[in-house]
Amino acid sequence: MSKLLITILCSCLLFAGCITSQTSTGSHHERVSRDIAEILAKAEQDASIGENIRVTVNLLTTSVTDSFAVGGLMQRVYGDVTVTSRSEAFAQSGLQISVAGEDFSAQLDIAKQKLKSSQDSELFLVLADGATGSINIGKEITVPRFYYFNRWYSGINYEFRKAGRSLQVTARKLPSGLIEMELTPVFSRFLSDGGDLEMTELTTTVTARPGQVVVIGGDTSSGENVANALLGYRKEGEMKETLITVTPHIR
Repeated sequence: MSKLLITILCSCLLFAGCITSQTSTGSHHERVSRDIAEILAKAEQDASIGENIRVTVNLLTTSVTDSFAVGGLMQRVYGDVTVTSRSEAFAQSGLQISVAGEDFSAQLDIAKQKLKSSQDSELFLVLADGATGSINIGKEITVPRFYYFNRWYSGINYEFRKAGRSLQVTARKLPSGLIEMELTPVFSRFLSDGGDLEMTELTTTVTARPGQVVVIGGDTSSGENVANALLGYRKEGEMKETLITVTPHIR
């Protein structure tokens, strides 16, 4: 609607310039044309400022016995090509964050057909440029002991404490048209005082095109790493793990 009003306004200005006295020179028309150009440029700038970033998130939870079907998909990513910032501690976490290849979504759909049991859910975040939101992975999930940043967190006196699990996302538009996402694992209501454990040492920055898929997975075979604590699920002998895909869009 705003674009239509701007177009009508510009047409009126141009028409007003055309019906002026025939004795007038082309200077008025040129001035009106410049005014129109300035109006359109400002409208373009305002529209850009008003754009939000929509982050679509898919969570695919499978049994460990089915994990082979989706595990091979991690080979169809570009590795660290677009991971622009990552700490040394990340390598010890067992997490894998990469940008997917062009055929990843199609291959994922094929892999889903081979699964005996799975849960596939979708959610989304709408963020202003530079704003932060959370991807909820699970609530009241029993978190096993895990090793993080060269220390054991058994020191905070917990044994398989129940907590929420999420990824904190900060999204920014870059002048190049790409989208930068800063990802931080979080365990909510996890500390002995009821506070959240934000793993800022594992914060990873990824740059992707709008519509490009970012894959978040990890090695959950180890019982004592962050990937297992964040993406794994074990209860009464039942073992599951979650694969996360994150796709940013400009809206």
